[in-house]
Amino acid sequence: MKIALIGANGKLGKAVCEILEKSHEIFKIDIQDGDYTYIEQIEKVPDVIVDVSCAEQSVCSASFANVLEIPLVIVCTGHDSEQLDKIQNTSKNIPIFLAYNMSVGMQVFKNVAEYVAENFEGDVHIHEIHHKNKKDAPSGTALELKKLLDSKNPTVSYARGGNIVGEHEVDFFGENETITLTHTALSRTCFAEGVAKATEWIVKQPNGLYNMQNLVKKTEEIQLN
Repeated sequence: MKIALIGANGKLGKAVCEILEKSHEIFKIDIQDGDYTYIEQIEKVPDVIVDVSCAEQSVCSASFANVLEIPLVIVCTGHDSEQLDKIQNTSKNIPIFLAYNMSVGMQVFKNVAEYVAENFEGDVHIHEIHHKNKKDAPSGTALELKKLLDSKNPTVSYARGGNIVGEHEVDFFGENETITLTHTALSRTCFAEGVAKATEWIVKQPNGLYNMQNLVKKTEEIQLN
């Protein structure tokens, strides 16, 4: 399979390359902020585009994938409502996989957190920690957890420092007992493995918008609203 990887020289991009290039032909595309001429670097039409760069760039990749009528995998955070609307509309024409956290373990973590929330009375708090260079805060994953557990009106906190890849904790505080769930990413390999699985999976799907829940549970497309 021919894969165009946008943001190939980033930390995640390099990890994704290491896994995908074992079985596929990779077109490595590096970008600079605000420079969208990367399209010209692709010498032949790929079977799928994978964008691990940034929110603004991913919308451009969605337009390009739409023109080529090929699937797209988006792995970045920080989308605003307008950008998400564009992605949602584009998914009517092509299959798009959009996830802020590509770890399969994180999706299992979310499923467990949702189960606990449904079966345990108490207050909920979400805390996340990432490396000092992460731009968005709270993380996209923390915001997804907040939305997932919305019925519990969870509070959210975060910290930035060092080279921590990513850690998310959800605390459930009952009257006489507590439950704490923690997911820790030990390296970017867990994210890269998820990207590889999503890339090989999305090319077999009909038009629509998908995420890690679909990949893990094989459910139908999602809606962003």
